[in-house]
Amino acid sequence: MRNKKNHKNYRKILIEDGYVVFKNIFSKEDLDPIRKISLDAIKKQSKDHREKNKSQGSLILIADYPHFSELIGHEKLKNLLKTLECQNPKFNSGYIISKPKAGPALFWHQDWWAWQHEISYTEEIAQFFVMIYLQDTDQKNGCLRVIPGTHRNPQILQDYKNAHSDSVSRVENPEDPLYCSMEGEVEVPVSYGDVVVGDARMVHGALPNRTENERLLITLWFHPNYEKLPEEIKERIFEMFQRRGVDTDPLGKNSMTLERWPTEEKAKVFHLFPSSGSNVEPISWCREPIWNKF
Repeated sequence: MRNKKNHKNYRKILIEDGYVVFKNIFSKEDLDPIRKISLDAIKKQSKDHREKNKSQGSLILIADYPHFSELIGHEKLKNLLKTLECQNPKFNSGYIISKPKAGPALFWHQDWWAWQHEISYTEEIAQFFVMIYLQDTDQKNGCLRVIPGTHRNPQILQDYKNAHSDSVSRVENPEDPLYCSMEGEVEVPVSYGDVVVGDARMVHGALPNRTENERLLITLWFHPNYEKLPEEIKERIFEMFQRRGVDTDPLGKNSMTLERWPTEEKAKVFHLFPSSGSNVEPISWCREPIWNKF
């Protein structure tokens, strides 16, 4: 596997494989406060939230927690983005994702939402996730699993076009192949403080949590080369940043946003805010690849 610590061209790995692992980015001291906030947030979630997101475990918007400015604006994260040669990166959203004890597998899926645009079928990475793990994570407690190269594979992506349904999130059919092992999958065990970056188009999931403890991670969404993106996509990103029209954030309208964070916290992340300035309508929401069009 090419994702080795001593391999220096992280950007090339990300482009070719669809993901790359950074070891030992954050210290325990960096992340312990974030872990505490995350555990407190999870305790406040309703039974309905857990049932609705049974496969994911939880999907808690970090926009509701201004202390996350310490993580989003952290110098170590800034340096990681530089290593990937990001030009003017912008932040979209972030989630506390926690798989409870005995939690089922996370369904196989990809997270891109503008498949009707031709940029989706190029080498350009319009959006990637930054997963920051808040404990050692392996095959026992639900580590990430990926299918490398699927961000550029039309047939594989087409197979997972319907993954983001309420039924799949609730695990109404535990025998669905979306929860099962797949040919070519790679398990990605990591340590507390490691970071995994992945193309939003890449098919990925997670193993079940077979332990007695919560498995915590933070997922941050970035656009590495924001200014190069088409205007209609930038407008959609701004809408998402404002928590408008996002299928995983149905109560987002009129909720807390980073723009409304207290002055001190907002100042740490303001440079990452996307903007709106064109007269172009936001591109419509489209999770389904349509390779035969391009």
